[in-house]
Amino acid sequence: MITTRITFLLKEEGLPGWQVSALKQLCRYFRSIFVFYNLSRGSHTRLNQPLNVLSLRNRTGHLCQIAIEGLDAELACMVFTEYLNEHAILLSTSHRQNHAAEQLFAAHPAFSLPFAYRWDYACHTGFADKRSALHYLADRIAPEQTDTLLTQFCQREDISTTALPNRVALPHVMSEAVDTPVLMVMPLAQPLDWQSAAPPVSFVLGLVLPQPLNRDIVMAMTRLTRWLIDDLNAQLLLDAKREETLKGILLHVMAHEHTER
Repeated sequence: MITTRITFLLKEEGLPGWQVSALKQLCRYFRSIFVFYNLSRGSHTRLNQPLNVLSLRNRTGHLCQIAIEGLDAELACMVFTEYLNEHAILLSTSHRQNHAAEQLFAAHPAFSLPFAYRWDYACHTGFADKRSALHYLADRIAPEQTDTLLTQFCQREDISTTALPNRVALPHVMSEAVDTPVLMVMPLAQPLDWQSAAPPVSFVLGLVLPQPLNRDIVMAMTRLTRWLIDDLNAQLLLDAKREETLKGILLHVMAHEHTER
C-alpha cells in the first residue's frame, strides 16, 4: 500500500473548526486513510473525525503531519499539499522537495535552539557490521580525529548498547573532537544487526557533544532521548523519506518541552 506524508506548522489561528471541516471534506474525494498527527502534542487521530482533531488542542506553531495510506495516496498528497500550502506553513511533502526548508529552520521559533549545532545527513545503503557504521559516523563527524572518535563510540557501546527496541540506534558520546553538538542522521536501506538483544537497526542517530556541556545542550538532548523511547515517535523517523522532515521533527523536539506545546 502506498503511504505519503505532509508535515507542516500551524499558523496564527492554529487549526480552527472551519479548516478541520474543509480537510474532512477533502478526505471524501479519495479512498485512502488519513491520519492527523500533532507532533507537538504527541497525539494523533483520524482526519475524518473533526471532534477528535479539535480535541488535540492545536495551536500556533505546532508541528503537525498528515499521513495518507491507500491506492490514491500520491494524488491525495498533491491535493492536500496545495491546500496546506495556502493555510499552513509547509515543511515537507512526499512528492517534492521543499527547497525553502532551511530558511524555515533558521527563522521560525518552532525550530530554534539556544546554541550552535552541526547537522549532517546521509542515507546509507547498509554496513557489514556495527563497527563499520560507527567508523563511518566518526569519519563524517571528525575526519581529522576519526580513530579517537571511533574508540569513544566503541567504548560507549561496551558499557551498554545504544540500540533501542524500536529499530533506532543512538550512539552518543562527549568528545574533545567537536566544539559544538553534532547530529548525524542516517536512515539505513538495509537493517543492521547492532549486536544486541534489540531488533536490527534501520535508523542511526549519532550524537557527539562537546565538553563541558552547558544546561541548554543538556536539556535539548534530554528531550530528544526521552522522545525517542516512544515507539510511535521512532516510527515517525523510520517513515520519513526526506531530510527536511527528519530535521524539522528532531529540531522541534529538542527546542520545546512537551508540556510547553
